[in-house]
Amino acid sequence: MQHVFTPTQAVVFLLVYGALMIGTTVIVGEIQRRRGREKDMPEFLLASRGVGILLGATSIAASWIWAPALFVSSQKAFEQGLPGAFWFIFPNLLALLVFAPFALKVRKLLPKGFTLPQYIRERHGIGVHRLYMIQFVGLQLCSFAVQILAGATLIHLISDLPFSIVGLILISIVLIYAVLGGLRASVITDYIHIITIFVICTITIPWVIANAGGTSAVTAGLAGMTAQFPNIFDPWIFYSFGISTTIGLLSGPIGDQMHWQRAYALKSDKDVLKTFGLAALIFVLVPLSLSTLGFVAAGKVHSGAWVIQNAQMVGPTTVSMLLPGFMLIGFTIMLLSGLCSTLDSILCAMSSLIVVDIFRRPDDSNASEEQKARNLWTARLAMIATALIGYGIASIPGLKILHLFLFYGTLRASTLIPTVLTLLWPKLQSRGVFFAVLLSLIFGAPVLAFGEFTANPHLRVLGSLLVVTIGITCCVAISKAILRKQQLPS
Repeated sequence: MQHVFTPTQAVVFLLVYGALMIGTTVIVGEIQRRRGREKDMPEFLLASRGVGILLGATSIAASWIWAPALFVSSQKAFEQGLPGAFWFIFPNLLALLVFAPFALKVRKLLPKGFTLPQYIRERHGIGVHRLYMIQFVGLQLCSFAVQILAGATLIHLISDLPFSIVGLILISIVLIYAVLGGLRASVITDYIHIITIFVICTITIPWVIANAGGTSAVTAGLAGMTAQFPNIFDPWIFYSFGISTTIGLLSGPIGDQMHWQRAYALKSDKDVLKTFGLAALIFVLVPLSLSTLGFVAAGKVHSGAWVIQNAQMVGPTTVSMLLPGFMLIGFTIMLLSGLCSTLDSILCAMSSLIVVDIFRRPDDSNASEEQKARNLWTARLAMIATALIGYGIASIPGLKILHLFLFYGTLRASTLIPTVLTLLWPKLQSRGVFFAVLLSLIFGAPVLAFGEFTANPHLRVLGSLLVVTIGITCCVAISKAILRKQQLPS
């Protein structure tokens, strides 16, 4: 990929971008101060539970446009054509739609809640709560790492600025405005990010298609770079990629605090379904658009016109091959917008988990000013610790975006069935939930991880299905056994 920045120019580019986001946060914070909004935990963690439909939907969509949505959609379209793109995009869309009724349910069950684990503790006790925290905290850390890995790799490729420096600058930018403004800063900057993404995408994609030779350049790559996958419902792609990806993505919002946090931040119950439905529609336009870049590249490679070394970067590579250098800058801004939206959401989610579920300080309405300040600093220190640990994971040599994405996809799948049944089945027993999560973490996630790192699709599918099977079996069988025992005469 061509260098469009010198290392110095790349630093300036990132600092200007950061200044815009931080400046926006400072302005919004000043507006809130003049309106008399107190900086307390409900404000910092949930924007005072006053987020409307439009801001909520754009924030959810921007947060869901994580590194995989920005990179893997193009990569799968390039490598496996229509079926590869379909089995990534469709489960992403479905995940937000499926999550909406569960978000509404938990608001009714725990109206003043902050996190899903908070409700799990009330319903199932401390043992189950600890297992949920392992999954929820582990997910946030791995998710943060994959965003840094994607963003820093891209900036390094177009500027030769060292990966380590790019990563440090990125986390510094996001940390500053997240620490200053909490969830409200995340929601406002998400709105700016989503507009930026749409504007640049609207300019970039048609221009790429035109310079590539028109729609025929897209259709030439619909079967992937080897032209072996013309069928959108190709059974091998469904088996080797679709099953594990669908399970992982459907588990995504359910096993991720940043979506429960936004569900609790919405103004009223009647806004929940509308907000998540609108978010799904906003989101799906992005991977659909970016998959076009993969199709164009696949057609060029299959014809022998191009050689692409790094499939992960096929989107920006296609832009660099077909458009002037300044458009790669625009594409980079778009990618940074998606990445930063997810990064700040992760920091806000992690701060709520630490404050509410570990230190148990969700409500400081009756606290002294000194205690409120301590609570806020606890939330902010949690953000800093998350950023540093996530950066360390991203710096592991040889780590790939797709590997990490599919690994933590199964990690969060460990709580999929237990969470669904907890919200829908009042008679579900805590012991069943405990063993469902524990055995899923012990047997399911490691099998999938080994399958990923050995490129064995059979083990990958086995790991995904193990998580679901263990969840259903333990929850239902143990709960029914306990209920039968309770009904026996003493």
